[in-house]
Amino acid sequence: MNKIRMIWIAVVAVLVIAGCSNETPLVENEPVNTSVQGLELSKQPQPEEKKEATPAGESDEASEDQSVAKAADLSPSAPASSAEKPTSKEQGEDVVSSLKELSLISKTMEEVRQQLGEAKTTAKGGGFTSWQYDHPCKEGYHYPETAVSVDVQGLESGSMKAQLMISFNENRVVESYSIYHVVDGEIMVYRVTGAGAVEEPGQAD
Repeated sequence: MNKIRMIWIAVVAVLVIAGCSNETPLVENEPVNTSVQGLELSKQPQPEEKKEATPAGESDEASEDQSVAKAADLSPSAPASSAEKPTSKEQGEDVVSSLKELSLISKTMEEVRQQLGEAKTTAKGGGFTSWQYDHPCKEGYHYPETAVSVDVQGLESGSMKAQLMISFNENRVVESYSIYHVVDGEIMVYRVTGAGAVEEPGQAD
């Protein structure tokens, strides 16, 4: 009996050993290949925030516009209208307007002299005395005629602004006076008497 038991024990032992030899041996501390996986993860692009694309040149143009706007704000505003020198025509109109505002009727020679100064030319005849005052337009212009007369050429060319002719009666007071000037290229005479004033075309008294 003991022999039979020993034989069975031996057989069981052999079977156990054979079964254990067929199993895949466990490998402790088998290294896990994570290097490739780790590399691939490191190479994966990280999600980026989406930015709105700015059209080419827009930022430069915007900055230029802002700079121009700032410069415009800082620069002093130009005046609405600049003072210009009056033209010869405007100067002539001013002189004529001033002469038309005179009130010389019935004034004596002395009063006229005090108001207007010495006449450029004087003349006597038939109990009347005439005084002539010239108002040149151009500096240095001088009407050479020594007799009381209208400077037709000077008025038409613009060299003379206006001429004032005063007529005194035998009592040496102003009876009438005339202002010669040009309107639209035509010589006009503004004549004042005791009865009033009238303007009409004319070249000489």
